[in-house]
Amino acid sequence: MHLEPSILAREPGFGSVAVCRHGLVHIQLGLTTLALTEAQYLRFVAMVTDSAATFEMERQARLESPPDTTKVAKRQRPKGDFTDHFAA
Repeated sequence: MHLEPSILAREPGFGSVAVCRHGLVHIQLGLTTLALTEAQYLRFVAMVTDSAATFEMERQARLESPPDTTKVAKRQRPKGDFTDHFAA
């Protein structure tokens, strides 16, 4: 199968998605290129779409819940702090 090569998407300075004349979809990110069949590409898109939805839900949950400052405070306490002398 010989197709006319085409650019499906391009993000300057980041990467591109193109179809070559053999029908493979080439995903280029920086110096890395994936060459996928049509079926592999569609599975990849479905996987990335699912991961983006999960990522966004988790990101929203982090933004909506207040940070646990007690754990941060305990980690920042220096060793040998004077409060160690009063521990039971």
